[in-house]
Amino acid sequence: MASPVSGAGQAGGDDTMTVRDMTLVALFAALTAVCAQVSLTLPFVTSVPFTLQVFAVLAAGAILGARRAFLSQVVYILLGGAGLPVFARLHGGTAVLMGPTGGYLWAYPLAALVVGGAADIAAQGRERKSFLTYVYPAMGAGILVIYGLGAVGLILAGVVHTLPRAVQVGVLPFFWFDLLKAYLAGVVAVRVRSAILPAGREAAGQSLGHTHP
Repeated sequence: MASPVSGAGQAGGDDTMTVRDMTLVALFAALTAVCAQVSLTLPFVTSVPFTLQVFAVLAAGAILGARRAFLSQVVYILLGGAGLPVFARLHGGTAVLMGPTGGYLWAYPLAALVVGGAADIAAQGRERKSFLTYVYPAMGAGILVIYGLGAVGLILAGVVHTLPRAVQVGVLPFFWFDLLKAYLAGVVAVRVRSAILPAGREAAGQSLGHTHP
């Protein structure tokens, strides 16, 4: 059986979920819920609230790897769908998932999977490249996934009626803010992997310009 630590941060040959894996999945589901409560809406800009959820999603992918990160966001959605107040402004229930911001929420597991896949590749250490060389482009792709499904959700909910308008309302106001969140998620991921995931220490050291943690 894969050890709890190695299973948490990289792809492995054993699909068994360890206690540590499940703890990390739950932890990042909770982190996403907490980040959702850091919410600000600017009515004169967009009806979609600014939150820190994207930071949590990207950090989950970079730290946990594909499977655990994906599961953490699935757990988050299931908790919210069950009615727990884990979505922005302490909301919960299927109405949120089917509402204007539902597209963004449904995209979180996919975005975490994309980033986590890149983190898994980096952790294999087959090439002497920076961990963030893999992860930052994947974070960009993950953000595009969130934007794409988010824009579709706005259209389906009737908030807007055209894709250009959906981009204007649900993408452009968040672009630079989300790039900042991606940068911070990468920095945090390097530090966390170096501290708690032995398999990630070498990759983390490379990204910081060192050969040892």
